[in-house]
Amino acid sequence: MKLLLLIFLSGSTWAIELANTDGFGLRDKPPAFSKEQSKAMFEYNKTLCATDCVNDFGELLGTANGVEAYSNCQSQCVKNEYSFLNLTNGEVSIHKQNPKEDNLHYIGLINQCVEYSRRWWMINQNITYGSIDSAHEIIYLTEGKNIRTGASFPLARSINGSATRPPKVGDLVVYYPDRENPLWRHGHVAVVVAVNLKKGSVALAEENYDNKKWQKPKKYARKISLFQVNGKYTLLDVSPDKKSNTTGGEISGWIYPQPK
Repeated sequence: MKLLLLIFLSGSTWAIELANTDGFGLRDKPPAFSKEQSKAMFEYNKTLCATDCVNDFGELLGTANGVEAYSNCQSQCVKNEYSFLNLTNGEVSIHKQNPKEDNLHYIGLINQCVEYSRRWWMINQNITYGSIDSAHEIIYLTEGKNIRTGASFPLARSINGSATRPPKVGDLVVYYPDRENPLWRHGHVAVVVAVNLKKGSVALAEENYDNKKWQKPKKYARKISLFQVNGKYTLLDVSPDKKSNTTGGEISGWIYPQPK
């Protein structure tokens, strides 16, 4: 299936076609932040890594499928350090600048949701996705890459609420941004590590959602609710045993390598 996004620019209508899309209704991306806005936010957020921490920056929160997750202190914190995966020995190292070594593959800004999702894909599936400015942009990506061979492959997406394919282990669940809420300004991304269709639950592994210790420290961070109505699947950012989540976000869909 293909999804058509209509974008209005200077009175004209442009159709952007996203191949390998299951469902419909994905919203257009909001305009990107300007360079000045991005720089100002980055500089301010660097000051927040020791303020009102839920858990201290760098504290271990949990592990899923061999991939450790660490506290980011609080959601707005940004520390100017980046993780890299050593393709020779599988070790992850942290650097303030690109070390430019052939065997080191870039993962991301440490203790952030994007970094964890990339690291999980790289360690467990030997794949990654390209550069983005915010987590919410992941749902619009159309191509991934094998970190061992360098070969590209198509990505597919399921749109929350209209998808006919349920989330599966290894999928990335992507959240819409909320520009009015600093905690959700960039959206969010988490990795599906378990699915129970009968009970209607999806277990997620992630960094920088709430920076709390994981509910099951050796399995998953938390569970959210999955509904199926007339063959269409909907994920809600609400625990299966709860009726509401006053600090949660809105899910746009889930993305995965296009099945062969």
